Formats: sequence, structure tokens, C-alpha cells
Amino acid sequence: MTGALLALALTALPQGRAAYRMELAGERIGKVTLELRCGEANCAVNWESSQRLPAEAGGGLLERRVEVRVDAGGRALGPARVTEGGAEREVTLAAGAVPALLVEPVLAARLERASGACVEVADELSGAPLRACGRRDGTRLRIDLGREPEWVRQGADGFADEVELPGQRTRFVRDPGAAVPGRPPRLFGVEVDGPAEPARAERFCGVARDRPAAAAPTTLPAPRAEGPSCREQAAAWLALARAAGWRGRTAVGVAWSGAAWSWHAWAEVRVGEAWVPVDPSFGQSPARSSRFTLATWEDGDEPARAEAGRRILACWGRARVEP
Repeated sequence: MTGALLALALTALPQGRAAYRMELAGERIGKVTLELRCGEANCAVNWESSQRLPAEAGGGLLERRVEVRVDAGGRALGPARVTEGGAEREVTLAAGAVPALLVEPVLAARLERASGACVEVADELSGAPLRACGRRDGTRLRIDLGREPEWVRQGADGFADEVELPGQRTRFVRDPGAAVPGRPPRLFGVEVDGPAEPARAERFCGVARDRPAAAAPTTLPAPRAEGPSCREQAAAWLALARAAGWRGRTAVGVAWSGAAWSWHAWAEVRVGEAWVPVDPSFGQSPARSSRFTLATWEDGDEPARAEAGRRILACWGRARVEP
């Protein structure tokens, strides 16, 4: 292919820089930028993200940068260079695969000439192979990447104006002024996708649904406590339980509220050899609503608290309740 023809082919990929604000359940959590610069032989792709973690996962920043070179069709020409937390690593991408971060512009370009299109994809963070298929649906594109559907509103310059991942309750919106929030975003009360019938729920982020709880002693404090969120209510109730001589701990995970699955916190007390869940937000002793306990910790147990933060981070905004 001559240089002129190759340069024409490269126009299938947008060039320039697009900035996005990242939202989870309607709340701003960070920013993302995607930059493509093309020459006669290939395109350099730079993708950067910075997001504020919830307080339960430390409240700090999660920053990531990915650099990769692609050909005129968006296919990787070598490994992806990933930088996280100041550490750099290379991720091998399958020959001919499109890096996942380029799926939207690559499929948008192909759908200009066809009603549907599919591409082989590689996850630039792990190298795992995926397949992405897209089609036009009114004014938006529907893209299925693995098991994760997303909706894309395309901009006039070839970059997406909006990308929505309903299953993760996540949205990326074109915003030149996108910034990282100064305060940790809300976690508890954020809804999680899953079956509308709680009895059909089996797993969340690799954790099996909790078994029915044993009966709670009648000498426990009533399952009520004041507080602006389930976390504060659980803490207030645990203080009452400890004052009454009970050993208790905080539990975090996802629970069925009666209308939806959502991130939630509750208490557990030690009764004999078992931990019995008590939910002051739902007024249940023992807790009866379906739930998945992701992590637990007692006051003063910093290693367990840190591990809880890691578990929350691993599942935050990415996992759904599986039937």
C-alpha cells in the first residue's frame, strides 16, 4: 500500500484527544483521556484514567496509563505498556487483535459501511482474548464485548460522546473539563445489576450467597440504630452490642433491599461458634434478606480492614449478582 493510500486508511480511526468524566450510579468518580496520533505507518494510542476510590477502599486514587501501537484498522502491532501505581509492565496482545480500549472507535468506523460488524479483541490489562460485535440501534451503537453490553453515542469526530455500561452502572461522558473528585464517592446504597427474584441469585464477585442465619439471642439490642447510611447504622448498633457484652464486627457486601440489589453494610455478633448477622438498616435480627458477605472486620483489626478494602475495590462497579 502506498503512503497516500495508507494515510487515507488511517482516517478510519479518529485522531486527537478526547476527555471523559467517569460516573458510577450517577456519581462522578474520575476522568479518562484517549489520545490517538497517526503517522504513515501506524498510530500511537495513549489511554489514561484516574479515579477516586470509595472510603471503604481507602479513598485514594487509582491511576492507570496504557500505551500501544496499532495499524490502520486499530489492530495491535505489539505489546501494551501498562503503568499502574508507578510500576510498569508489558502485556502481550494476540496478533491482529484490537485493544479493548479502541473497540468503540474501531466498530463505529466499520458500522459506517455495514449494519453489523465483529472484531477480535485483547484485554490490554491481561491479554485475555475477547470478541466484540456491534450494530446500530437508532442513534446509538450497541456493542457486546464478551458478556458485557454497552451503548455508545458517537461524536462527529469519530470519538464516542458517551459510553454506557448498564450492567456496571457506569457511564463515560465527553467532558473537556473532566476532573477527579476531591472526596471519595458513595458506595453504600449503589445498586448492582442482578436477578429480580432474590431466590435465583447464586454468586456475586466469586462469593456464594449467604446461608440462612441461625436464630439471634433475644438478649441482643433491638436491630435499630441512627445514622445517615447503613455503615453508620451498623457502627452505632455494634457500639450498643459491645456495651452489652457482645463481640461484634462489621460486614460489607451486596444485599437485596426488597426492590433491588445494592452495596450494603450490616453487623455480625459472635454467638457460640457462629457469627450471626444483624441488619439495623432493615430492622432484622437475624438478617433475613438475601445477601453476599464480601468482607468482615472487627474494630482495631487493620489487616482485615485493609483486605476488605481490596475486596471492595476488586468488585466495585464491575461485578453483578449472577443467577
